[in-house]
Amino acid sequence: MRASLLSTEYKKKINEAIGYELDASNTYKHIANHLQGLGWFGSTAFFQKESKDELKHYQIWVDFVNDRGDVADVPMVKAMKDAIPTLRSAFELYYEKEVTLGEFYNDWYMDCDDATIHQQLLFFVETQRKSVGEAGDLLSTLDRLMGNSAGELLFDQQRGA
Repeated sequence: MRASLLSTEYKKKINEAIGYELDASNTYKHIANHLQGLGWFGSTAFFQKESKDELKHYQIWVDFVNDRGDVADVPMVKAMKDAIPTLRSAFELYYEKEVTLGEFYNDWYMDCDDATIHQQLLFFVETQRKSVGEAGDLLSTLDRLMGNSAGELLFDQQRGA
């Protein structure tokens, strides 16, 4: 194996990012499983897709670490046990997770002094900006429905489209 081009500090930070991406993927699988049990099949498909997208982000970091002459760690992801009782609670958790990821990437981008990592972070900062906006829009839509069952069914069907 060739010598790593990553400092110990940045490798640790990348492994933290990897952990965040895997945790998000796991969270979205958890949400999908609960929503399926509640009969929200469109939203189930939405969260299954989101879970796959987070795994793609994980792989982007793994490939980046490899390109820098190192091997990424694969952290353990904690098991999720919290119930997802409503459609709204699922999308609230989604919003919170995306905001947390966005804050992590924004803070790291502002503190990073490695040009190759900085360039990589631009993708994640932009991805999170869009995701937070989308999640906020979805919550706003649910707020406007104010418990209207027919509206919630339509909302759910549109997530699976």
